[in-house]
Amino acid sequence: MSVPSWAIRFATSLPNVMVVLSGMSSMEQMQDNLSFMEDFRPLNEEERLLCFRAAEIINSKIAIPCTACSYCTDGCPMNIPIPQFFSIYNEDMREHLEEKRWTINFTNNGIIAKNRGKASECIGCGQCESVCPQHLTIIDHLKDVAKHYERHS
Repeated sequence: MSVPSWAIRFATSLPNVMVVLSGMSSMEQMQDNLSFMEDFRPLNEEERLLCFRAAEIINSKIAIPCTACSYCTDGCPMNIPIPQFFSIYNEDMREHLEEKRWTINFTNNGIIAKNRGKASECIGCGQCESVCPQHLTIIDHLKDVAKHYERHS
């Protein structure tokens, strides 16, 4: 079964879900959706547990669980693009950097910071943390980002 079919079957198997909308951008995607919805079968318990296990594996690879809502950036006095830094940092943390030592994100970090604040320019005011719906310790995470990317600059 296709990945989208698993996603739709997961969502429709949740209690109190009445409607599931699926974005499609090709005839093949529409045909795939129709194929498993014609004779819809909700996830069984084994499949449901498999989805939760897959989510655990994916989530375990995320260093900073930022959802990129950008609430933190609106009032940042240093104009730091926090979600962008966290995104490239997360990408690098999934890599085996002890083997690579460098990724394109070292360049991307410089490009992102060129017209905005660097991660190391955080003044620790806490404005970002006060509005973060994920309750992240953004100030500490920015220190990690700075340590990772700015060590060579």
